[in-house]
Amino acid sequence: MTASWLGIDIGGTSTRLLLMDAQHQWHGFRKVATASWAQQPQALDALAELINATLEQQSVSGVMLGLPGILSRDRQQVISLPFIQALDHQPVAALLAQRLGVPVAMDKDVNHLMLWDLLQLATLPNHAVGLYLGTGMGNSLWLNGGFYHGEHGGAGEIGHMPWRDSDLPCPCGNRGCVETLTSGSWLAHWAAQHQPDVPLAQLFTLHGNHPALQAFIQRLGQTIAGEMNILDPEYLVLGGGVLAMRDFPLAALRETIFTHLRPPATRQGLKVIFSSVTDQTGCRGACLAAERHFRRLK
Repeated sequence: MTASWLGIDIGGTSTRLLLMDAQHQWHGFRKVATASWAQQPQALDALAELINATLEQQSVSGVMLGLPGILSRDRQQVISLPFIQALDHQPVAALLAQRLGVPVAMDKDVNHLMLWDLLQLATLPNHAVGLYLGTGMGNSLWLNGGFYHGEHGGAGEIGHMPWRDSDLPCPCGNRGCVETLTSGSWLAHWAAQHQPDVPLAQLFTLHGNHPALQAFIQRLGQTIAGEMNILDPEYLVLGGGVLAMRDFPLAALRETIFTHLRPPATRQGLKVIFSSVTDQTGCRGACLAAERHFRRLK
């Protein structure tokens, strides 16, 4: 059988599925609300049913899940998904493989976005960092030519660094995480409170000069710069749904980051790429990750 792969991008808001054949042709894209299965009494069974509806269209060689949270270092166990707690503390990939009858693997969703972006470069770099701002702060670490997971699987949780003078509760269980002040969730909450009649997609178009939104950019830039000063990568990839909003001040964000970089080496050497993320990017990266992962196991 010719190899084909199913990539699934599971976010706090939407779940996306996409098929890739051996010639890297894409088809069968589907998008549903994550709540449509995650809030079911048996969420894992509901997710299996969703996936099986796609597998009925085409048999695949393997399935790759992208999940928004912390997985074990060996990528066998879900540890914490703040926005989808129904899957916490379960070997989700193995359980789905049993239900579906096909191999299933999983990784952080942001690593699939990052893999797609890195594979668009002429050559893979040795060191790169990705920051994808959506519902939360997705952070991907590509170090020494591969993804870095940390000893306990919790590397790259930049959104859960403490922010000074904040005591806001975070879905992770802590208080004062930078993500509570610097994420799509914060933007949506602020807009609902202060600009309820403005569509969220037009927030920066109509109110980009508001001091609260300018402070948002400052927080984001300072947070990113902190990680750059620690890791000193060759590339910084910036993407996600928030940065793709109309009239998002990308130039101001870049300027803020560079203002706080350690001169001269980090400030002069860092290459910044703005990712052109689409609805399918996470799924495409998951498909490519599935191909790399399962062929490596053979």
